[in-house]
Amino acid sequence: MKTRYAYPPDLAIYVRDHWPVSQKLAISHEQLREVLSICFEASLTVEETRPTRFRLLLMDPAALPLNGAPNQGVLRLPFADSRPLNSNELKGLSPSVPFETTLIGASISRDEPHVGKLRIWGIAHSGPAWLAPTWGGRSLVPNWTYDPIIHVTGPGRVVVRCAGKMIGGLERGELINTTMDVFESVWLPARFERERAEIQEEHAVSQQRTSSPTAADQNLVGRVGQHMLRRAIQLVRNARHGGMILIAATDLGPAVAAPDNVNLKYRFDDSEPTRRYRTLLLRILDRLAGATTNPSVDWSDFARDTNPDLEKLEQAVFEMSRVIASLASIDGAVVLDKRFGILGFGGEVSGDLPSPINVWRALNLEGNERERASMEDVGTRHRAAYRFVHRHTQGLAIVISQDGGVTFVACQDGDVVFWEQSVGP
Repeated sequence: MKTRYAYPPDLAIYVRDHWPVSQKLAISHEQLREVLSICFEASLTVEETRPTRFRLLLMDPAALPLNGAPNQGVLRLPFADSRPLNSNELKGLSPSVPFETTLIGASISRDEPHVGKLRIWGIAHSGPAWLAPTWGGRSLVPNWTYDPIIHVTGPGRVVVRCAGKMIGGLERGELINTTMDVFESVWLPARFERERAEIQEEHAVSQQRTSSPTAADQNLVGRVGQHMLRRAIQLVRNARHGGMILIAATDLGPAVAAPDNVNLKYRFDDSEPTRRYRTLLLRILDRLAGATTNPSVDWSDFARDTNPDLEKLEQAVFEMSRVIASLASIDGAVVLDKRFGILGFGGEVSGDLPSPINVWRALNLEGNERERASMEDVGTRHRAAYRFVHRHTQGLAIVISQDGGVTFVACQDGDVVFWEQSVGP
């Protein structure tokens, strides 16, 4: 049983002890502890009903280039007069510095009468390129500083990063040093193994007509789908209305528009536009294969290829993400099959389905370490997701809460297990 909670002083010690040895921490331990305490206090506040979320850059503004550009570095916007670094200032600034694109800048002041004190010097507009791992896509993540950046994403949720890498954080009163990205697990892609094989076979058939047939590697097929799904999840999160995506087995057949016990208010017919993702994926594979004589193409080939046609195809895939996210705007679930065909939306999981006797919170990526969780402490979306995967054991449910939390739910070894995805902003 947990008997001790972690607080900002504990995080300060952890960050100090685990800071990269090749990089100097620009502020003292006492100052770091002070900053983290202020950020923790600010995380517990709201501004006009909005949760306080921000990124705090601990860096001297003079170290930032004047000609910095968003998505390559930052656009430095210093205030004429510095402001005190406290929770009220951070709360007040947070609505005007969107988490996804802008940072609050703070450093040790050199100006009278605040010499040696932590002050807010202004804001730094970074652009959204740093979000590429969360949003999905091939974009490289720029690194323009090794100084600390503190992420505050919710009540008591504070993380310290260096050059995009998490050093340590606080969540649920615990010290954390890693995040849970379900997309990096083994079990999740295993759920789609048959569908990946189908795509590879279809691509192979089309390649038989060429003089130099090129196969598509499984990691390419899988990662394109993962990035499409990442983008859809992030768009639902940003809309702040919550939503649910149900992914059903693909053996339902074209005559069945939804898995049993899921009532779809709005069903789509079984035409090509509802299966557009599959069309786009095959075009990507054919385009990559047509540009090489190598025996196969993988994700690295896709990431390196700068052909405008591929860029257009990738953007078309992300437009499918936008379609899925938009459909999640109303009550009920968006229902997909495992080929990411869109079956319909406004889906209601039948209340007649029996609930599982127990649900389990995954404590690690593969879910082989678990703890029993209460079904009474969650909302209707989560309970519907539990019932869905209890009935459809090969399916998957993704619940996006209004507060931005993301939960993956699946049946594993006969148990209903959920993973709380670490999603960054």
